[in-house]
Amino acid sequence: MMDVLHAASIEKDIWASGSANEEYLKALNALLSNFPRLRVTEPATICIPHLVTSLKTGSEATQEAALDSLYLLRQAWTACPAEVFKAQSVAASEAIPLLQYLIQSGPPRFQEKAELLLQCLPGTLTVTIKRGNNLRQSVGNASAFCKLTLGNNPARLTKIVSTGEAPEWDEAFAWAFDSPPKGQKLHISCKNNSKFGKKSFGKVTIQIDRVVMLGSVAGEYTLLPESKSGANRNLEIEFQWSNK
Repeated sequence: MMDVLHAASIEKDIWASGSANEEYLKALNALLSNFPRLRVTEPATICIPHLVTSLKTGSEATQEAALDSLYLLRQAWTACPAEVFKAQSVAASEAIPLLQYLIQSGPPRFQEKAELLLQCLPGTLTVTIKRGNNLRQSVGNASAFCKLTLGNNPARLTKIVSTGEAPEWDEAFAWAFDSPPKGQKLHISCKNNSKFGKKSFGKVTIQIDRVVMLGSVAGEYTLLPESKSGANRNLEIEFQWSNK
C-alpha cells in the first residue's frame, strides 16, 4: 500500500510542477523497478503524458529517464489486464513521432528501447495515392484506378480517372491498428477500367515495417512487371505511420 501511495505522491508533484524533471523520473524508475506491480496502477498510467512531454522538451538526460520509464511500463503490458494495457498504450502512442525521431536521429543508446516501444503502440497507417506516370496504352485513354489490399482488411479503391497517361488521384486511405502490423505488406495494383487496352498496368508491394520506423515515406514506385518498351510505369505514393 505504501509503495502505491509513494507513486501517487510523485505523480501529484509532477502535476503540480507541470513537468517531469530528471530527479522525479529517476525516483519513478526506482519505484517501477523495485515494485513491478506499480506499473499497472492508475498513478503509473496518469504519469504517461508527462513522460511524453519529457521526451519532447527535456534535456538528453531527462529524455533518457523518460524513455526508461516508458520501457518499464511496456514490460508489464503482456501480462497486465486488457484495460490497463489499452489505457497505457493509447496514452503512450502520443510519443510515436518522438520515438521515430529518436530512432533516426537520437543517441544510439536510445534506439533499441525506442524501437521496442514503437512496436507495441497503436497507430494509423495512412497511404496517399498521388498520381500515376506513363500509364499509356496503344488504343484510347486509360480509365485508371488503384486497388489497395492490406492483410485481411477489405480492399480499398481509388476513384476512376480518365485523363491520359498521368492520372491524378490524390486520395488518402487509413487503417487503424492496435499495434503495428509486423511483417505485413501493402499490395497496390493499378488497373484499367476502359473497354480498350490492357486491364492492368502492374502492381507494387510495400513492406509496412519500414514506414512504422521512419514515420513518413514518399516516392515513385515502379509498377511490376516493368515496361518492355519506353519509360516504366509508376505510382507516386506517400505513406505515414502516426498516432493520428
